Amino acid sequence: MSLRSKLIVAFGGLLLILLAVGIVSVRMVTESSTAIERIFRENYDSVAACLKMKGAIERLDRLAELSLWERLPDPLGSSEPVIREFERNLKFQQTNVTLPGEQELTDQLSELWKAYQRELHSLFQMPDAGIARRDFYRSALVPRLQELSNAAQGIMDKNLENMVSVDGQARRRALETRRTMVVLVFVGVALGVVFIGVAGPAILRPIESLTRSVREIQKGNLDLVVMVHSRDEIGQLAMAFNEMASSLREFRRTGQARLLRTQRATQLALNTLSDAVAICNPNGEIEMANEAAERLFGLRRESTVAAAGNDSISELYTRVVHEMRPLHPEGYDSAIQIFRNGEERFFMPEATPILDDQRQLIGVTLVLMDVTRMRRLDEVKSGLISTVSHELKTPLTSIRLATHVLLSEKLGPLTPRQVELLATAREESDRLFRIIESLLDLSRMESGRSEIEMSQVTAEQLVIQAVEEMRSAFLDRGITLAIDVSPDVPPVLADTFRLQSVFANLLNNALRNTSAGGRVSVTAQAEGDMVCFTVEDDGAGIPEEYLPHIFDKFFRVPGRERESESGLGLAIVKEIVEAHGGKIDVKSQLGKGSRFTFTLKTVELPGGLEQLLSEA
Repeated sequence: MSLRSKLIVAFGGLLLILLAVGIVSVRMVTESSTAIERIFRENYDSVAACLKMKGAIERLDRLAELSLWERLPDPLGSSEPVIREFERNLKFQQTNVTLPGEQELTDQLSELWKAYQRELHSLFQMPDAGIARRDFYRSALVPRLQELSNAAQGIMDKNLENMVSVDGQARRRALETRRTMVVLVFVGVALGVVFIGVAGPAILRPIESLTRSVREIQKGNLDLVVMVHSRDEIGQLAMAFNEMASSLREFRRTGQARLLRTQRATQLALNTLSDAVAICNPNGEIEMANEAAERLFGLRRESTVAAAGNDSISELYTRVVHEMRPLHPEGYDSAIQIFRNGEERFFMPEATPILDDQRQLIGVTLVLMDVTRMRRLDEVKSGLISTVSHELKTPLTSIRLATHVLLSEKLGPLTPRQVELLATAREESDRLFRIIESLLDLSRMESGRSEIEMSQVTAEQLVIQAVEEMRSAFLDRGITLAIDVSPDVPPVLADTFRLQSVFANLLNNALRNTSAGGRVSVTAQAEGDMVCFTVEDDGAGIPEEYLPHIFDKFFRVPGRERESESGLGLAIVKEIVEAHGGKIDVKSQLGKGSRFTFTLKTVELPGGLEQLLSEA
């Protein structure tokens, strides 16, 4: 039997049981409700008819009583509508007799009505009001009226009593119906259990066996063979799983061989690199590392990054896992220093996350590039520049002094051509002197020999002082210079003199690249434990490909070189900001302006003093 046939038998049997129980239950409830509704309707109609007859009798009595005291033009005509109403309800009652004894009461009511009607006609035909007429009313009509009303009330009472008894019958009938339905439900449940007990194992046992086998295959036990016990759909599925497991075993054999070859080739390729390279999983376990990583930093396979014992590498790994973005070194200050065989070596650390198609982290690549030779060359270059600058400064000072003396004409008058040449020589020597001073200053800062005198100063003071020194130059060019300092900005620790050099370089840069009618803004706002300063213009902007080099020494944007520019200003700005423990960044769009942002550390003030400053 196929699985489909088994399911039809199992669920079909349950459906038939449910259908039988439902049909019997609905039939019993319908019969009970129909009988109760019919009985209540018949009794209610009789009660309503009797009430209407009693009302008609009362109206006839009032008409008869009124005729005793007043002369009515046509009492018989006035009573006709009421008489017809009574007879209509009496006729309905005669056709709605349903209870034992109700027929006798109805016949009695009919006879009394005929007698009452005769006596009423006799009253209306008697002479006008008088004692005889009133005596006839009291002696004959009133007793007949009472008997008639009592007969109608008797029929009402009988029907009301039956309605009360029917309510009890209805409750008993409902109780019987409920008991019957409970029995039917239990019978249905019992039959359903029997069906499930018989049909369930026949369906579920092969499925459970197949499920256990599939779980074993899922765990990697591809050598398992699923037993086939039937030819139905489950049996066909089991055979399909066996074929799939066979294919997976073949794929595993070929895949493992291919994976081993790939891993071996990758490991050999990594070992050829002089830089240290390690690949880690999201848990920090090292899955692959070349010989340089093992030898120099202790990054070994099947170990962890933390076990290597290098705090800088561990911190770099933690950052890249949390930030989910590549982390590149920001300069030689980020280099990791190690000593091997008495030799000092420097490595630039770099970490890149490995993400899948859903942007989920599956690993991290750590690269430590040996920059020992480049760092030494840079130190030699810096030392050479410093030495050359020192050697040039002394003769240049003599040249500037000689030029100044000659231009003052203390040694004799000069021709206009001589004045022009000497003025040009003085300007060029002054420019060369500024370049040398910048080189020396930059060299001192890079070597750490430049002293920074930190003091507490407000952000507003720094910004206002820098802007006021440059305001006249901006006015001459027709450029708006705006200030926006948030009132809640805390004081900062800074070397005021060197920070003015930072602002001067950034503002001069904005002034050179902004056309007349443009706008330059200087802002300051608090960001955590730092204060963020911004110099923004709406000038020419910087092409995107040059942004990574904008803070390099001697770099000038191609096409915008000026003879008066040395390309050292922004490099000095970067060194000063980093010497203060801050960072500097630039964002720019060609034709839309540039935005230079740098940060300085705030001063931690006592709570009371901080509150007073905020209130002030």
